[in-house]
Formats: sequence, C-alpha cells, structure tokens
Amino acid sequence: MKNNADKVIEVLDMTKINIEEVNDKLNKGYTILMAFEKGENVTKSIQDGWSGYLNAKVELKEEKENCGICGCGKPANILVYVWR
Repeated sequence: MKNNADKVIEVLDMTKINIEEVNDKLNKGYTILMAFEKGENVTKSIQDGWSGYLNAKVELKEEKENCGICGCGKPANILVYVWR
C-alpha cells in the first residue's frame, strides 16, 4: 500500500525529471505515480516490492498502454507507485 495518499504526485514523462528531483520528493514523504516500460528490471522490482535503483518501495497501480514515457524514452505501459 502506498505510503501517503494525500501527497501523491504524477510523473508520467520520466524524461522530464532527473533522479535528484525524484529523490528529493521521496525524501519529503511524497508518493510518486511513475510511468515505466515493463521490462525485466521493472518487473523484478514490482515482484520484490522494492526498487534498488530508486531505493524505495514500489507497487503496481495498473498496466495501461501509452500511459506516459519511460526514462529510457520508450512509451510506458505501466503505472507504479513509488515511496519511502
């Protein structure tokens, strides 16, 4: 379950935010709804409930085609909650 439902921000274009900004928001207690391409690493993080790259908990919200842009620049097909 995501950490803070009152402090959720959406980042649907991952190419427009850097990791420092993500870390800052997570450190301030925000839950971030992020768009990703469902690849091997993202799938493993969702299964584990943890992202080592983001150093944060993760939970799948939904699978949805063309829901944003992944940080790799490809179209995103999943939405994931991220929080600390």
